[in-house]
Amino acid sequence: MSVFLTDEIELRTGWRFAAYWMTYIILFLATSAAMSEIIPGPVDFGEIRGLALSTLTLLPPAALTFAFMLRFVDRRPAAVFGVTLHEGWSRDLAVGLTIAAGMVVVYTAGAGLLSGLGADRTGLSGSGIALTVILLSIAAASEELVYRGYPFQILIQATGPFAAVFLMSAAFGFGHHFNPNATWLGTFNTFLAGVLLSLAYLRTRSLWLPYGIHIGWNLAIGVGLGLPVSGVRLDSIWTTSVGGPSWLTGGSFGPEGGILATIVIIGAAAFLGCGSRSLGTDHQEVH
Repeated sequence: MSVFLTDEIELRTGWRFAAYWMTYIILFLATSAAMSEIIPGPVDFGEIRGLALSTLTLLPPAALTFAFMLRFVDRRPAAVFGVTLHEGWSRDLAVGLTIAAGMVVVYTAGAGLLSGLGADRTGLSGSGIALTVILLSIAAASEELVYRGYPFQILIQATGPFAAVFLMSAAFGFGHHFNPNATWLGTFNTFLAGVLLSLAYLRTRSLWLPYGIHIGWNLAIGVGLGLPVSGVRLDSIWTTSVGGPSWLTGGSFGPEGGILATIVIIGAAAFLGCGSRSLGTDHQEVH
C-alpha cells in the first residue's frame, strides 16, 4: 500500500502524475476520433475550419482531465491550482499581456533593423478576426492547463521546481515539433518559451500571468502582424514579410524559429526568473 499511498492515505504524487497523463491521452484520442468524424478530410490549420478543429480537439481533454483529477483524485478546489478568478488575476493577466507586447516590439525592432520588414493590410472582416481571437484564446488556455496546470504543479511536489520546469518545458517543445515547417531551433525556442511560462507561474502561483504572455504573443504575432505562429498562418489584420535568413528571423515557422526569438525569450525569462521569489520553493496553495 505504501508504494501507492502516503501516510495520509492519499495517492502519491508520481501516481497522480501518471493518472493525469493516462486519462488525458485516452480523452485526447477519443476527442480526436470524434472530431475526425465531424470534420473529415484534410484540413488546413491556417484556416478558421482547421483552427476550430485543433481548438475543439485540445479543449475537452484538457478541461475534463483537470476536472476528473480534482473531483476523484485530489479532492481539492480548482483555486488551489491558480485557475480561478482569484484576487489579482486581472493584474497578472495585464502584466502578462504587457510582457508579451514588449517581446513582440523587441523582435519586430530587431527584425526591422537586421533584415527589413514590409506590411500590408489584409482587409479581413471584423467577424473573422474576432473568431480567430476567440479560438486562439481557448487553445492557449487549453495548453496552459496541460503544461503549466495540474501535471506541472504536481511534478513540482515530486521533483522540485527546477526539474519540473525542465521536464514540462521539454514536453511543450516536443509537442510543437510536429507543427508545419518545424525546425530543431524552433523546437528549442518553444522549450525556452515553456521555461518562460513556467517561471511566470512560479512568480505568481497562478496561470493568469503565463496565460497573458502566451495569448499576448500569439495574438500579436499571428493576428496582428500576420506572421506564422509555430508554423501556422492565421487570419490577420496585417500581412508582414520579414527578410533575412530563416535562422535569424524564423522563416516559415514564424518568429519562434529564429535566433532573434531565442534572445527575446531568454531576456524575458531572465527578467521573470530574477524577480521570482517563488522559484526554488515548495508548491504552496495560495489561491
